[in-house]
Amino acid sequence: MDDRHDLGRSLGVLFRAWQLAVNHAVAGLPHGPRGYQILTTLATEPDEPTQAGLATLLGIDRTVLTYVIDDLAAADLLERRPDARDRRVRRIALTPAGDARRAELASSVALAEARLFPTLDADEARVMRDLLARAATGVHGHDRDACAVVAEIMEDAAPVVTPR
Repeated sequence: MDDRHDLGRSLGVLFRAWQLAVNHAVAGLPHGPRGYQILTTLATEPDEPTQAGLATLLGIDRTVLTYVIDDLAAADLLERRPDARDRRVRRIALTPAGDARRAELASSVALAEARLFPTLDADEARVMRDLLARAATGVHGHDRDACAVVAEIMEDAAPVVTPR
């Protein structure tokens, strides 16, 4: 295989370029691009994710995510809400200020992202974004809370104990 077509290398290069470009676009937002990803995820998810579900969805270590959420909550951009079914679980939700801040930053981020594909024309860049979004959705089965999926896996993997 030609090294230019190595997926890991290509994704790594694009991700680093995205981080650098978006870091400038969201200057002043707690945790920069990561904070923006969280705000955008909360705005687009059909249900408020749990903190653990959000960590899984975005590939962020759960302990690191706690600090990021603390800082975003301190800035009144999101809040932790008790889950209606289990008061020990916290759902993460955008505040009105968080949604307004995300919307305010969206055009700056879109301009930064538009520069990520300098060798593609506008139609090719749109197709690239659509394909990446579809591939990412397939990874997580976007229509389900990641915590529910993990709970099912753990339940299925639980050893069967037979009485003696």
